[in-house]
Amino acid sequence: MKKFLPCFRTAILFGALFATGILRAQGTAFTYQGRLNDNGNPATGNYDLAFAVFDAASGGNQAGNTLAVAPTAVTNGLFTVTLDFGGGIFPGASRWLQIGVRTNGSSGPYAILTPRQAVTASPYAITATTATTAAGVSGTISGSQIQSGTVTTTQLASGAAAANLSASGQSGVAAGGIVLSSDANAGSLITNGYAKIGQTALGELWQTLGQAVAPTPRYYQSAVWTGAEWIIGGGFDGTNYLNTGRRYNPALNTWSAVTPYGAPTARTQHTAIWTGKEMIVWGGQNGTAELNDGGRYNPANDSWTPMTASNAPAARQNHSAIWTGTNMIIWAGYDGSSRLKTGASYNPTLDQWTGITTTNAPSIRDSHTAIWSGTDMIVWGGYNGTSRLNTGARYNPAADTWTAILTNTSFATRENHTAVWTGTSMIIWGGSAGTTRYNTGASYNPTSDSWTAIFTNSALATRELHAAVWTGSKMVIWGGGAGTTVYNNGGTYDPGSDSWSAITTNNAPTPRYLLSMVWTGSRVLLWAGYDGSNGLGDGGIYDATNNVWSMMAYSAPSPRNSQVSVWTGTNLLIWGGYNGGALSNGASYNLASDTWTPMSIWTNAFSTNSLATNAPAARFGHTAVWSGKEMLVWGGYNGSSYFNDGARYNPVLDSWSRINPTNAPAAREYQTAVWTGSEMIIWGGYNGSYLSTGARYNPTSDTWITITNSSAPAAREFHSAIWTGKEMIVWGGFNGSYLNTGARYNVASNTWTAVSTTGAPGIRAAASAIWTASEMIVWGGYNGTALSDGARYNPAADSWSPMNTSSAPAARYYHSAFWTGSQMLVWGGEQATNTFFNDGGGYNPTANSWQALTTSGAPAQRALHSAVWTGTEMLIWGGANYSVNFNDTAAYTLPQIMYLYEKQ
Repeated sequence: MKKFLPCFRTAILFGALFATGILRAQGTAFTYQGRLNDNGNPATGNYDLAFAVFDAASGGNQAGNTLAVAPTAVTNGLFTVTLDFGGGIFPGASRWLQIGVRTNGSSGPYAILTPRQAVTASPYAITATTATTAAGVSGTISGSQIQSGTVTTTQLASGAAAANLSASGQSGVAAGGIVLSSDANAGSLITNGYAKIGQTALGELWQTLGQAVAPTPRYYQSAVWTGAEWIIGGGFDGTNYLNTGRRYNPALNTWSAVTPYGAPTARTQHTAIWTGKEMIVWGGQNGTAELNDGGRYNPANDSWTPMTASNAPAARQNHSAIWTGTNMIIWAGYDGSSRLKTGASYNPTLDQWTGITTTNAPSIRDSHTAIWSGTDMIVWGGYNGTSRLNTGARYNPAADTWTAILTNTSFATRENHTAVWTGTSMIIWGGSAGTTRYNTGASYNPTSDSWTAIFTNSALATRELHAAVWTGSKMVIWGGGAGTTVYNNGGTYDPGSDSWSAITTNNAPTPRYLLSMVWTGSRVLLWAGYDGSNGLGDGGIYDATNNVWSMMAYSAPSPRNSQVSVWTGTNLLIWGGYNGGALSNGASYNLASDTWTPMSIWTNAFSTNSLATNAPAARFGHTAVWSGKEMLVWGGYNGSSYFNDGARYNPVLDSWSRINPTNAPAAREYQTAVWTGSEMIIWGGYNGSYLSTGARYNPTSDTWITITNSSAPAAREFHSAIWTGKEMIVWGGFNGSYLNTGARYNVASNTWTAVSTTGAPGIRAAASAIWTASEMIVWGGYNGTALSDGARYNPAADSWSPMNTSSAPAARYYHSAFWTGSQMLVWGGEQATNTFFNDGGGYNPTANSWQALTTSGAPAQRALHSAVWTGTEMLIWGGANYSVNFNDTAAYTLPQIMYLYEKQ
């Protein structure tokens, strides 16, 4: 199995953007339409755009906040957005619009387009001086009082204009108006008074889909709960420091963008608090230095406001921050050389910092906890550079005084623990002192200045860097780690009964520490973190009342190759694969909404009847078919064991059901699977020996039937197989030698018939094979070197016809191929070590000719990707190129002839 290491780079060069007009003004909002070029060509795809108003064509002062519109759909260079900068921005003086642009989902800076666009008169209709008395108008306005041409479609009832035209015998399209249709003989248009006048060609097109709607993988991120949304931002992805973020709405199970325009610079180990209307981010480090700046984010208008640096605390990371109701208090931390015992209070209303006293303050520390009791900030534990601590103090901001809290000498010193406030007490739990981790805790009552040990849950393992939230009656602990062990379990602690309850691991997120977790008032939300090797970009929703996990919406599944994929008619399903090891998860991509949804995941294969535990164990080299309502996954390999089991995935129910193993074929990998319309046929493969056996699986009866081995082709793997409508044709492959033999399997008679080798393509494995409705087309593959030839097999005549090689794609294997209804599309693949492709070709068997596919806008070069034909588009996902595993999504649309019809 080829192993691929992850890496990602992206870059884009933008051309000029040309304004085409301000179209409409209502209230303070107006519509802006523009044209965007990418490298001199009209752009198509999703882009992040940021708009700011200035009082000069260059330099000058900004008026109001920056507005970000992401993602913005751009088609053939054109886009339209609605902008609302609020009142007072267009007082009558000259204004210019500054526009920033970047690829949607990018964490890089916006490219500022020049020149700024002069704002034309339309927005000034907001404050038209001749209409200053109209604001108080009430009652009926006569027709004579309405200026000609001032009534727009906004004032008309839906359908009124069309109804008026129809009543007077007129059409909604004026005479001479032209419409486009893909129908060369559009009878409905001709019946309604149109005449075909010609045709035009729409070019082939690549589009990037499935842009990161969820935050990209990360750890050391910050997160706040607004009361309606969870805002996550910043952090580190293992390579880059981040200043990007997203907002999650649990009611809709959707993510939306946080503008990076004006955001604080990239950082980790910072703090973030919620004020009731803004998130305040401050401090942290960026890999080079500690920081003492920040910003305030307002989700209502998706804008950032910088914070004053005057009197701000010294730069630091791993400090604490709490919100008092009026002020944010920053305290302690690490400045890159020393631990601190200083802090300051920030008032966002005044944008003002005020230092806090250090008299009687706790000793220097970082990695401590701090909570707000309603009157005091209570600080406890941490690390001073030499020792872990079990001391703390209470800070009263009203009096600017510190009061030491009782030191509980029986409670071990620690850092990387958690603290929650119950309304009356602070509960400390877990943490570490060097290599010693704890699963102990204690409750501190500030009224009596006393500590009470809490029951030790022996079932909950020792850990640090976990997460904890207070639900109003219980503390929820989840995740964390201890040395090389990373957890995806936890428990809930009830201080009323001093008792713990285990949290189910069924359908729980994967193991992680440094995660974000929040209580919404009804659910626990969990996202991101680190699994010991990678930053994570997924999460879960925990229902503490019913002890149930459910999935959060997210972006594409983790990068991988050798996964299986099927097209359901509306969704792309991918599952399993390889990324340094076998994978046991997958996701569903909906083309209409351009969104990914995670599948139920494997937790303990076939041990219970729960939805997720019936999913197959991690594997690659497996097969999958679509039955019309389920994806059937079977066989494969995990690096040490071959499988002869599988499962059926129902995307409507998001549920797995086990495939009956009775009479199933022997365990194997790299077998083929075809769907007959009622059965899945498994044949060939490898399990330490090359195989020539197979079986048919009927999902309706959940039964297997062994297929005859009499006259079957020789044993092999990496062969091709297609279904003709009545037969399975097997061809080529490898069994220690490369093959160019095959046979046809007839289900009705349970018999094999050899395929003629006269005129057949040369020996090969890993070739593509598609069915055209009358022929099997075989192309490409590998026989010790990559191949660029092929042939067409007609089973009715048992004969082969050569394919024209002129203009064919370069030699390759591990590529994808599809039948569109009129041609075979080939894309991607590998030619040799470190030689991969992102090009392809279309083969027309009628003309016996090839035509190259455009590479403009195509995904990166790769092999072992997923590809499906939707009926109108080719979708590409994932794959690898030896150094990178991918998880991006792209769609290719063929050139199309459109017919022009003119209204007579």
